Amino acid sequence: MDNLEVFNNYYKKIAFELNNYLKNYNESLISEKTGYLKDNLDYFVNLNSDGKLVRGFLITLGYKMLKENVDYSYNLALAYELLQTSILVHDDIIDNDNLRRGKDTIHFANYKKYKDYDEKDAKKTSESIAICMGDYGFYKADQLIMDNYHNDPNFYKVFRYYNDVILKTVEGELTDVVLSFDGKYNLVSDIEDKVMLVYKLKTAYYTIIGPLTLGLILGGIEEDKLESIKQFGEKVGVAFQIQDDILGIYSDMGKVIGSDIKEFKQTLLYSYVMNDNNYKDELLKYYGKEDLTEYDINETRRIFNDSGALRYATDLMNKLYDEALEIIEDNSWIKEEDKSIIYGFVEYLRKRGK
Repeated sequence: MDNLEVFNNYYKKIAFELNNYLKNYNESLISEKTGYLKDNLDYFVNLNSDGKLVRGFLITLGYKMLKENVDYSYNLALAYELLQTSILVHDDIIDNDNLRRGKDTIHFANYKKYKDYDEKDAKKTSESIAICMGDYGFYKADQLIMDNYHNDPNFYKVFRYYNDVILKTVEGELTDVVLSFDGKYNLVSDIEDKVMLVYKLKTAYYTIIGPLTLGLILGGIEEDKLESIKQFGEKVGVAFQIQDDILGIYSDMGKVIGSDIKEFKQTLLYSYVMNDNNYKDELLKYYGKEDLTEYDINETRRIFNDSGALRYATDLMNKLYDEALEIIEDNSWIKEEDKSIIYGFVEYLRKRGK
């Protein structure tokens, strides 16, 4: 089997088993609750289903690299997926998104319920409800880890690192929110440095470094082996986000095309053009425009193409993916089977279209 097939086989197996765990957990979460909490847990559980479970998969992979009984890591993977849902509940408020995975977000579901009474009050109340439900999910994730691993010799290291990942993610989100405003009103000069910081904190740590490292820590990894894994995760995570930003402009699958343009999203593509006086003013005719037309999107694409921004971002993305693979190759303690899964995972990311 080639690496992609090895990855797919392992990923499908783990995703199937984690989904069963998640289904049972979701059912237990809403079984004894009543009132407003029960109503909104129904919304929360609906969102806490049907995900790709990539972060949970990475936790199990990290644990598998050291131990055989991989199902021992499932509750940690479940907690991280619960964290993921909770973060997205808050993100949907920040981004003013009404849909998530084709389903109503919590704040939008509540807004639709209350808007006929008073739209302004309904908006405020629905967003407040969603903030509360996101907070609720954070602490349920904490509870899952404590209930299942409090006797584990690595519990403190796991829980400490888990919280460190959350802190880095919050810092990345804060930087992302403020950077969009500062960029729009020309209040920042080192845009690319700030963009790369967001990529590292918000995507690399949260999506790749955090879950993979957590699985390794639970498995009892030696400290001197962790640094190279974190370097691998940072390179893959940053490359993944660069790719996501490219797909956000050029792909017609999944992500709403043009949303980054409307939101004045600070990306590597954008920062590259901002350092080029030949295209800067032209891009600003379209960037941040709310009533985008197909023409506007196509012109933005043309500017990214002609300025060299697309080529620059694509080259850096591929360079980071290649460097990440070299790091894994150089780690002799990683079993060949696990290397094959990791190589396949990186190939899977590189080939994605959404």
